[in-house]
Amino acid sequence: MLRLLWRIIRFSSLYLQLYRDFKRISNYTNQLFNEVRPKFNNWEALVDSKSQRRMKDYILIQTLWTAGFCLLRGQRIKSNEIKAIVNISALAPIYDDFFDKVEISSSRINSLVNFPFESVANSDVEALFLEFSKRIHKNVNDIAFCLENAKRVFKAQYESKKLISDNFLARDFVKKIAFEKGGSSVLCICNMLNERLSNNEHELMYQLGGIAQYLDDIFDLREDYIEGRQTLANPVQSIELLKESFLTEINNFKKMLELSLYPKYQKKAFFIPLSYIFAATLLCLRRYELLQEKTNGDFKVEAYSRDELVLDMDKWSNRIKALRLSLTI
Repeated sequence: MLRLLWRIIRFSSLYLQLYRDFKRISNYTNQLFNEVRPKFNNWEALVDSKSQRRMKDYILIQTLWTAGFCLLRGQRIKSNEIKAIVNISALAPIYDDFFDKVEISSSRINSLVNFPFESVANSDVEALFLEFSKRIHKNVNDIAFCLENAKRVFKAQYESKKLISDNFLARDFVKKIAFEKGGSSVLCICNMLNERLSNNEHELMYQLGGIAQYLDDIFDLREDYIEGRQTLANPVQSIELLKESFLTEINNFKKMLELSLYPKYQKKAFFIPLSYIFAATLLCLRRYELLQEKTNGDFKVEAYSRDELVLDMDKWSNRIKALRLSLTI
């Protein structure tokens, strides 16, 4: 606890900046949903509680690290950048579902992404997607470059279909596809900012994207198991090995960050919000470890209920645990 208090005092100005950015992000998120929700009479059916949670999780995670990345550059995240990142974060779970759960052609997906103002929705889901997509186009300075990056995301997402297989896939093959999916997504988001990535930033953020995919796969473990999708987390050999591989990628990222030429304080500004996100993932793994003990040291997804596997980060108790755990990363 003393270490936590010292850290808060030492980086109080940084935490204040992050809190102010968080409030700006929260205010715009509320504004966005207040604008969009009334357009859909079937909102609760279209965006159920699970989908709303996914959207909120995407928004929280992606805006946190993006705001931190701006601080790494010695800047503050701009208003148009917040709007672009919040909208792509809200759109992301719908985009995932286009590939995994909804019958929609590749050309149709590309049309919705590239030409939202010219596209006519064929369903309520498409209409909701277009609501977010239009706002992205309005708030990104270089939309042509953004769409160029989006093509890479599309290709990576399409390739990830190969991970649904009844046969056991080589882990190197799974990792390559997963890292490209996560890496291309993070690069795309970063290049939505007003200033393009440098070559060194490109490498750093690609590695962060791989970690982000790890995070996503760990939290979505049950859903991926049910759908037969092999990921960085599924199938699980043991939670200990999964935790070890996740921490290895975090350490690789930390080394890359340490070697960067940014001032030390700005590196801290970037890593502090990331360490909280990483800690939340480790907290989820701790939950899995306790479940593993219940089944005699053998982790069995099918033996646990959804409620047992889900870690609710809306609970302040879990947020405080994650904050404490972030000090150890």
